[in-house]
Amino acid sequence: MEILRELHDRRAYRAISDAPLPGTALEHIVRAGTLAPSCYNNQPWRVVVSSGESLDALKASLAEGNAWASRAPAIIALAARECDDCRQDEGREYALFDAGLCAMAMMVQASAEGLVAHPIAGYNPKKAKAALGIPADFILITLIVVAHRGDPDSPDGALLKDWQRERDKGERQRKSLSDIAYRDRWGQSFA
Repeated sequence: MEILRELHDRRAYRAISDAPLPGTALEHIVRAGTLAPSCYNNQPWRVVVSSGESLDALKASLAEGNAWASRAPAIIALAARECDDCRQDEGREYALFDAGLCAMAMMVQASAEGLVAHPIAGYNPKKAKAALGIPADFILITLIVVAHRGDPDSPDGALLKDWQRERDKGERQRKSLSDIAYRDRWGQSFA
């Protein structure tokens, strides 16, 4: 079996269309997130889907480098509290790990729906939490921009910086297995 198409084809494109999303896409994406594994099945993540009245206020929290995301018809906020999940020695806070699994499940589903799901860290957390009514004791881990893929050389790419446009048009860049994976002991070749 080869790598799943949804994983292989998934990319964090920045040239996005402001076209509306298919009717059930957001529900499918969020449902996929609920299927993610978590420590003791605690499911510590909380998701706020912004596609209506809160969207403009959430977009106002975006960093300048994420201006392209202001075209998105939907943004999903992913939050968690560390106290709601397993807390292990050496600072292993599983809430953040488990929320990451939820995020990846949502991104894979978005890919299956033919959509871009681009997680970003460039936003003002206080403004974003206020826009969405997220309680202060939750960590707003990421925003996931959900949209149809756009054309970087059309109005879809008007908000992109030159380097962002070139990255969208270029080949996907990934580190090799030899750079990130070892077999049996740290530093031993995976091959």
